[in-house]
Amino acid sequence: MSEASRDPSRTSRRWPRVLVLAALSLALHLLLVDWGKRHLVAQNAQHDQAFTVELRPVPPPQEPVSLPAARPPAPKKTADAPRKRAAAPARQQSIEPPDEPIRETVETIAASPANTPAITETAGVASGTGDAANGDGNGSSAQASATAQEPAGNAGTHYETDPPPTARLEYDVQATYNQMPVHGYGTLDWKTDGKTYRVEGKAEDFLFTFLNFSSSGDIDGFGVSPELYTEKRMRKAATNTHFNRERNTVSFSSSTESYPRNGGEQDRASLIWQLSAIGRGDAGKFRPGAVLDFFVAGVRDGELWRIQVLGEEDIRLPIGDLRTWHVVRMPKPGSYDQRIDIWLAPQHEWYPVRLRYTDPRKDGDFLDMALSEVKRQRAGE
Repeated sequence: MSEASRDPSRTSRRWPRVLVLAALSLALHLLLVDWGKRHLVAQNAQHDQAFTVELRPVPPPQEPVSLPAARPPAPKKTADAPRKRAAAPARQQSIEPPDEPIRETVETIAASPANTPAITETAGVASGTGDAANGDGNGSSAQASATAQEPAGNAGTHYETDPPPTARLEYDVQATYNQMPVHGYGTLDWKTDGKTYRVEGKAEDFLFTFLNFSSSGDIDGFGVSPELYTEKRMRKAATNTHFNRERNTVSFSSSTESYPRNGGEQDRASLIWQLSAIGRGDAGKFRPGAVLDFFVAGVRDGELWRIQVLGEEDIRLPIGDLRTWHVVRMPKPGSYDQRIDIWLAPQHEWYPVRLRYTDPRKDGDFLDMALSEVKRQRAGE
């Protein structure tokens, strides 16, 4: 006879231990499932509501392209200038400046893709057809380096800029990756001393870093002027985009493309802060239907981006309810570029309080960053 059969009481004492171990194992499994749901899936319907946004189709406006222009040089003083001013003081005093700067009227005209006009640019600036938003570079080299003159008399648009103060912005992140919902967090660290700037950004969850980038450069007559842009996406190697001031070229570590650098060019990170600087220094440029044009270099090539101002919107964010200006970069009809929606909040120094990147190639996969906290810092910190 076995020992268990000889001692039935011993067998009966073993069963409670087995049941306790089974209960503990089940509890641990339930905890793991609950943790996964809270971190991999949107937490609840109320949290989702804070991120809900209706992305409206926006027809491209048919305005002539006007790339940024440098600050106009100060008029040179001549020897005759003092005599002329002394000869007619009364006339000078009678001239009063206008109440506000003259602004052109911009209307959004609905048009089918077939009627979209060809993009024109200032001399020496190239227009690329590749994916500057994510660096896929689908366009050919000949198309990417094609140039066209602007209409006669259009010398570009000068923007008065005032970059926002140094701050660390923290975001709640919702995204889909291959249609799988993901929840995480993100940061934007913006630092400037008024002459130079650096911005570092990251979006990640507890397992993956979706996007990691940095941009650095100067603050000059064009505003935010990048010198180096670095980007690292999930499962892809890091890339560098150079805005070389000595050779006046824009070049890429991941391709052989290059473009002339005339001033006013942006990268994907600096563009957001250039828009913020324009809002603080030249808020009149933000009005429904207005457009702002920039040459934007991605990770493989560059192209002209047209930023459309949709209007003012009240949005609800983790940080609270905010009045914002909603602007959008719409990809060209038929392309696979990203749509980028940006919400800027004047009451928070025109910081980007919400960013949404929508990828049409993956059934609408998106990355949505909603501001949860602003931490003001000094430039040296």
